[in-house]
Amino acid sequence: MRFGLLLTTVLALAVALPGIGVAAKPIVNEHSIIHDTIPDDELCDVPGTTKITVVDNFKLYGDGTFLDSGRFEQVFTADESGKQVRISGAGGTSGTDEPIDNGDGTVTFISTFRGLPERLSIVHGPTLLRDAGNVTVETTFFVEPDGELTFVSQSVSSEKGPHPDLDSGFEAFCNVIGPALA
Repeated sequence: MRFGLLLTTVLALAVALPGIGVAAKPIVNEHSIIHDTIPDDELCDVPGTTKITVVDNFKLYGDGTFLDSGRFEQVFTADESGKQVRISGAGGTSGTDEPIDNGDGTVTFISTFRGLPERLSIVHGPTLLRDAGNVTVETTFFVEPDGELTFVSQSVSSEKGPHPDLDSGFEAFCNVIGPALA
């Protein structure tokens, strides 16, 4: 599974939630640090190895709102060329843990991300692509009879700052990563 796509999806889901007040003491306050290596990985159809570092701070408040802040760095090394790219980001996502019931069997999560959701660069080299600023995302799911959620749609309801990858439907990602690893 591509970590970048997973993280983008998680951030997008988190971005779909409304803003919160942080005056109250959190009922959940978790800090995590993850270091992982994924051999036999693939990025934009290029085989290689991924090294990931994630630092996450998650707070859930009694009123159902949350604040999730942190940073991540993914370094991918192509098997054939040995070239490396860095995917990184940092910032915070706020919203609520309760979805909006749309009354038609679907629910929508709304969250807002503030910061640097994605920077793609060559290791020890230039930035290739950067999305920065605020983004509010609405993600809708169909609620299956067993309670499982099936993705239906996702839309951006507010965007401030340059977001070339988001605006391209995430096509810009592989358009710059592929040539950098060749």
